Amino acid sequence: MKTDIRNNVGLRIKKLRQEDGITQEKFALMTGINRSYLADIEQGNRNFGFDTLDKIVKGFGISLSEFFDGI
Repeated sequence: MKTDIRNNVGLRIKKLRQEDGITQEKFALMTGINRSYLADIEQGNRNFGFDTLDKIVKGFGISLSEFFDGI
């Protein structure tokens, strides 16, 4: 079951990635996250931990506050 926060975080990741013109495949390689796992996160279908969130945020080169500003 999707939760609003999980769905919103996933949509934020997808939006930032697309704005940067980065494919899921490339972003997965940049962050060390499995591509299918990243796809599930973007779709709001996966729970994930702070370590994964940290990798994602660092992959975008922004702070956590900047990341959550868009949600």
